[in-house]
Amino acid sequence: MVQRRVLVLEDSVLVAMAIEDELADRGHSVTVAGSVAAAMKCLAVQTFDAALLDLHLPDGHSHHIARSLDANGCAVALTSGADTDSVPPALVHLVSFQKPVPPHVLGEWIDSLG
Repeated sequence: MVQRRVLVLEDSVLVAMAIEDELADRGHSVTVAGSVAAAMKCLAVQTFDAALLDLHLPDGHSHHIARSLDANGCAVALTSGADTDSVPPALVHLVSFQKPVPPHVLGEWIDSLG
């Protein structure tokens, strides 16, 4: 299995920890950001192979992060508690998961990337 560098953008600490544990157990390197601002700081100093992005965070939307990562060849999946109509048209080609998402489902998606 390929070890991937994964960005998890999630404002719920418990959800982020569960995803981080699942991905780490699968051998991936995980960086967790709890806000758009924190994710931007992470992106300024490292690159990622895959990203799991909550669409709606207390300090804004992750739309621009998703577009940038996607344009740079990063595999991006969006997670949202809102319905799929909340995904902007420019991002509808990305994989989307409706919250709550069991962490193993996200882990399986990361593992399926090859």
